[in-house]
Amino acid sequence: MVITVSDSAGIRCQAGEFSLLVDAPPKRKGNLILNTRVALPIDTFVADGTIFGPGEYEISGARVYGIGVPAESSAKEIKTIYGVELDGIKMAFLIDMASQLEEDSIDNIGEVDILFFSADSKKMKDKEIISLIKQIDPGIIIPATDEAAKMLVEEMGQKVKPEEKLTVKKGDFVKEDITNKLVWLKTE
Repeated sequence: MVITVSDSAGIRCQAGEFSLLVDAPPKRKGNLILNTRVALPIDTFVADGTIFGPGEYEISGARVYGIGVPAESSAKEIKTIYGVELDGIKMAFLIDMASQLEEDSIDNIGEVDILFFSADSKKMKDKEIISLIKQIDPGIIIPATDEAAKMLVEEMGQKVKPEEKLTVKKGDFVKEDITNKLVWLKTE
């Protein structure tokens, strides 16, 4: 699986011919598109393979668990976090978090190989963010923004440099005991 993060295209996970996009601009195409925030009411046509909101889905072999975030949702907007299993790799997408998660939401995410994460630093303190990440206990953490990357580098004390992309396969998690490894992907 090849993973990239960019301001213009969102998060992209490419596994062979299958592409997963998270919070991508409307014109971007992928086999599966996840939206973590959706304005209500939804009054536009939604393309096949686009998911926005809580529920369990399976598209072309990718298993998706959407978990609502009531503390960040309202009558005008739905906030969702996602757990995805693709190509044998378990990923979680917690994008632009503004509050701690309920314990059952963390349990519903399950085991996580790769955590994609960003937070609203005005609403969550750095220590709260680190505590949330430690509760999830992922193998790899990929910040969804450069701001999140800089904060995590400082708070976690890991020395990392921005990279263009990450290439990973399920066997990488089996061979090595990877825990909370920070990987900073440049946001073009």
